[in-house]
Amino acid sequence: MLAGSHDPLVREFMQGVFPHTDREAAVRWIEDVVPRLWDQDRAAYFAVTVGDGPSVGWAELVDFRPDEGVAEAAIWLLPGARRMRVAAAALRLVCRFGFEQLGLRRIDAYAAADNMPVQVVGAYIGFRRAGFRPDLFRSSRTHTLHDAVYATLVPEDLC
Repeated sequence: MLAGSHDPLVREFMQGVFPHTDREAAVRWIEDVVPRLWDQDRAAYFAVTVGDGPSVGWAELVDFRPDEGVAEAAIWLLPGARRMRVAAAALRLVCRFGFEQLGLRRIDAYAAADNMPVQVVGAYIGFRRAGFRPDLFRSSRTHTLHDAVYATLVPEDLC
C-alpha cells in the first residue's frame, strides 16, 4: 500500500490515491478504513500476492449499489508485478468473489482511455466495452482530467 501510493502510474491512473507519509500511516489506513468499509458493505479490498510472496498490488470492489446488484472493480500492481498473467488472475478472482460471494449481477470498470494495458486485461477476462466518458476522473498525481473507457462484466462472460 505504501509503495503503491507513491507509484507514479498508480497515482496517475487511479483517482483518490494519496501518498501515505510512512509505513505506519499505510498500516493505519488498512487497519482502520478497510474494515470499516467492509463492515458497512461499501467496499471489498484485497491484497494481490503471487504465491506466498509479499503483496504486489491491490484490488477492490467499490461503489456498491446493492439494489442494482452492481459494484465497480479496480486493480493496480507494483512495477515488478505488472504482467498480464498477474493482473488478469487478480481481477478474475475479485470478480468471482463479487459474483459468487456478494451476489453481484454486474461489475463495472473504468480505465483511462490512454491506459491500454488495463483495458486489455479487462477484455481478456470478459469485460465488454460499454461506453466512453470524457473527463471522467482526475489524476491523483498530476490532477489532470482523464477520459475513460467504461466496461462491464456479467457472470456468464467471466472467463
